[in-house]
Amino acid sequence: MEAQKLYHVEIAPLVILPLARSPFFSYLSSESINRGSLVAIPFGKRAIEGVVFDCAPLPGLARLDESARQAPVWMKWVSKVIEKQFLTAEQLELAQYVSEEYFTPLGKTLKHFLPKRTKARKRKKDITSKLETLRLNKDESHIIKAFTTLKENAIGYVDTSQLEDRRRLFVQLAKKITAQRKQALFLIPEITLLPECEATFLKYFPSKKIAVLHSKLADGPYFEMWEKIRRGEAAVILATRQGLFAPFRRLGLVVLLEEQDESYKQWDMSPRYDSKRVAESLAALHHAKLLFVSETPSIESLYRIKQKKYVSLTPLIKTPPLAKALEIVNLRLERFRKNYSPLSQTLIDALRDTLSRGERALLYIHRQGMSAFSVCENCKNIFRCPESLHVLINNKDGTFRCGACGYKTGSFPSCPSCGHLAFRSVGFGTERVEHEVRKLFPLARVFRADRTTMQRASSAEDLYARASEGEIDILIGTQMVLKADSLPKLALVGMIDADSLLSFPNFRADEKLFQVLTRFTDRLAVTREKNRAGYLIIQTFHPESTFFQRMAALDSKAFSEKLLSEREDLFYPPFSRLISITCQGKTEEETKAAAEGMEASLREIFPKKDSRYRVSISQSAEKTISKKFFESSLIIRIPAGEPFTKEIRAFLQRASASSVIDIDPLSFF
Repeated sequence: MEAQKLYHVEIAPLVILPLARSPFFSYLSSESINRGSLVAIPFGKRAIEGVVFDCAPLPGLARLDESARQAPVWMKWVSKVIEKQFLTAEQLELAQYVSEEYFTPLGKTLKHFLPKRTKARKRKKDITSKLETLRLNKDESHIIKAFTTLKENAIGYVDTSQLEDRRRLFVQLAKKITAQRKQALFLIPEITLLPECEATFLKYFPSKKIAVLHSKLADGPYFEMWEKIRRGEAAVILATRQGLFAPFRRLGLVVLLEEQDESYKQWDMSPRYDSKRVAESLAALHHAKLLFVSETPSIESLYRIKQKKYVSLTPLIKTPPLAKALEIVNLRLERFRKNYSPLSQTLIDALRDTLSRGERALLYIHRQGMSAFSVCENCKNIFRCPESLHVLINNKDGTFRCGACGYKTGSFPSCPSCGHLAFRSVGFGTERVEHEVRKLFPLARVFRADRTTMQRASSAEDLYARASEGEIDILIGTQMVLKADSLPKLALVGMIDADSLLSFPNFRADEKLFQVLTRFTDRLAVTREKNRAGYLIIQTFHPESTFFQRMAALDSKAFSEKLLSEREDLFYPPFSRLISITCQGKTEEETKAAAEGMEASLREIFPKKDSRYRVSISQSAEKTISKKFFESSLIIRIPAGEPFTKEIRAFLQRASASSVIDIDPLSFF
């Protein structure tokens, strides 16, 4: 009888385990199992799934007999192989990187790499249409030439603010890579941008060569696209940040569109990864080229270009001043004139003129709902969610909803403190603006784009179709409307409440508002080049602010240099790297004590006399997140580029069991 080998299999169970211990468990198998295979295993008293990371013959046990099954006794057997080589070698390495870098258990991290498996569906026939040809213009030729000479592991940067049509460049890059029989990944921050981008690529690539991935896809289509990428059928992948974890066959290019966008940061669930850092690791694993692209580069990117860490493939453009095309409206004067509408008289007049010329308008507001918050007219308490204690959003049907947990009141809500039925709305929201616009301009075609109206998977496609066909006169929306180029004949941009972007305790607030305004100027510059009036109106209660005074110049170089100087003085990114540790407890005293104890431990760990390793620890204010929980946060600032020491890594691993660890948080709160 031929001897049958036993195999020692190292498996990462898909469960949450303490970071301080190894994520791998040893199992026995009577056959060799490929790395990346999805298997069923016994784990304690449960039957769960796991991913194979290593498999090798078990020495000393040549025959598979009853005695061999008992030795060694501590090893259990793999129940069955569910999917062979379900994950690639690069996916396994990337999962380990994300797990270690962002202090998330490997089992939990791997779930981002494993789509829900569904039965094969009858595939629709690909629509075959005549593909268009695309010739390089002068600007595109320069960028493609610079891209070709980009060295391996170098990161390229493209400022697209002066390109006539940036989507043409993306198609040219994709053609360059796919000609080498490699795959090109284009990461897009918002789902609303995908239909527009897909429509562009379908003009030059057959539909069978394109895969689209985002969170709104149903399990069936999502898995179908996933398999299309794994089989190598998809040459161009258009995706939100989930695309980083796809099973690429031969990845040759990774492009991050709108690299400055905060949507690339996963902030509300673990792993709380930064897509830009993960993209760097992904490109390195596949020996692929990496490009960051934006019309409004982030301060961090500008600094890295200056430090030669990024290679700029285009000259960074200084934004020209808008001169008479920009107007700052004082909302305090509007209230003095008894105008309590979210629209100032200046903006109303500009809307009227724009519509009379058959042109389009974009109204931007930072918040959704009817108002920013509501206050009880009797006891003056802010109306909050009874579950999460977040401020409730007022709907136009008279109900209130919570943007955090989905709680919704009845038709006749009452104040939980005094039982009063009347509330006073404070501030503006997208629904309030829409209501006012429809009242003032009943014949205008109005479209509101916010989290409420864009929930369905087809919502983004509907917005793109209606805008490109000229069926929208006034587009009202939150930040998702900033990135789309789909509104033709755009002649007016109104910023309803500029103060709302500066009201958050976020050191990036100034930068973010400046990027928003710069984006508006770029859109209106296209309009002015076509001999039409382009107009930007900013509404604020604080026009005397030095920030708004600097806005009139819109000098991006001077603004970025000032911000970099301030951040260096305050030891903020890009000069430091942030680590947030959030302690949670049932009482405010318990939470504060936990944070103070953690801070004391950190003070002992960090070297005091080592000037190369400066550390700044600051404790943020405690806040209530629900009736049952309080939280208090610690912010650690360490020099950028410095690796975590063994002591710090060990401390964060221990802290992750009772606290929330966020590497590279968006803000201090």
